[in-house]
Amino acid sequence: MPAHDDSGFRALLTLPQAYDAFQTAIGGDRWRRWYIANLLQPRAGLSILDIGCGPGTMLRFLPDGVVYHGFDVNPRYVAYARRRFAGRGQFTAQRVDAAPIASGGFDVVMANAILHHLDDSEAAHLFEVAWAQCKPGGFVLTYDNAWVPEQSRAARWLIGRDRGRHVRSPDAYLALARRRFSRVDTTLHHDGYWIPYTLFTMKAWRGRDPG
Repeated sequence: MPAHDDSGFRALLTLPQAYDAFQTAIGGDRWRRWYIANLLQPRAGLSILDIGCGPGTMLRFLPDGVVYHGFDVNPRYVAYARRRFAGRGQFTAQRVDAAPIASGGFDVVMANAILHHLDDSEAAHLFEVAWAQCKPGGFVLTYDNAWVPEQSRAARWLIGRDRGRHVRSPDAYLALARRRFSRVDTTLHHDGYWIPYTLFTMKAWRGRDPG
């Protein structure tokens, strides 16, 4: 089974302008502001690796002074991000695991709305790559849609029509992160977007190397 479904109307979301417009319409801007202010907490000089950066949407909400590098396999997303954010970030159109480990690593590694597109083996590999690219003392930050018993029928219906084929329960996402990270802080939200939806976040800390 493919990692995601781009058939029918979903194919529009492979176009950067359509993706950004859709995200804005459902409340993605509000969600990103909360996510950045409460979980990322950026500061000048913070180095950020964004795995699966899409059209660079997250950079729109980050302050000047952060050092940002986004990777995405969709060349249309990357070309759009390079035009839109020229001079503010670096964007690469390839899988991040094909890139060398950054010298010194990144303070933060983000993989936003990616895990529900990956099977367990691929997701475990992503956490290995993220751990390797993260500085000791830094963290990996993710969010994805999730199945929980208490979510509304509307949320369950909408999530069932997501492009991702591997939506999981919070416990299942957490089990994947804990294969590599011993400390993982989590949050669960039913009101992150304007539409009924369930979003689960993980902040996985890479401990400082013994020294």
